[in-house]
Amino acid sequence: MSDLDRRYLFHAELHPAPPPGGGFVTDLAQDPSAAHELIKLGVSPRKDLPAVLMTDAGKKLRVMGLRLNPQEAEAVMRGGRVDSDDTLRVYSATWCPDCKRLKARLEDLGVEFDEIDLDTNLEAEARVLEKSGGRRVVPTLEQDGRFFLFNPSMTVVDTVFGNGPGADS
Repeated sequence: MSDLDRRYLFHAELHPAPPPGGGFVTDLAQDPSAAHELIKLGVSPRKDLPAVLMTDAGKKLRVMGLRLNPQEAEAVMRGGRVDSDDTLRVYSATWCPDCKRLKARLEDLGVEFDEIDLDTNLEAEARVLEKSGGRRVVPTLEQDGRFFLFNPSMTVVDTVFGNGPGADS
């Protein structure tokens, strides 16, 4: 995930200091205008911080973590995994080759998931649109209502759900 720009967003009066490990840091206490970007993503500046947003070279959002505790924030900022007991949801479309590749990789890694077809579930489509800044991104992964991956590369999938790039089950 080193090819992704990391940004830690928090409010210094309400949240702990940013974790070490690089990336950009935005303190909403110092830069309240940053709240507008979060609102566009369906993220509440009052309820969903601290957050980590990761974007690719084209500035497209690829990974989002919300309501992070210090250990989770540090793990996400370093590009590592955060364990969750919640079932992974994969928002996909039957026609999407990236979705098929992603689901096969998750199965290879032994990751259980629920699949939700955006072409037949309008509520799910609305959720993806809300969290992705208005883009209908497939595949989108959601876990624990706090972690979102938008059309992640296989390297990101291996890092988050395996033991690193090229991980085997």
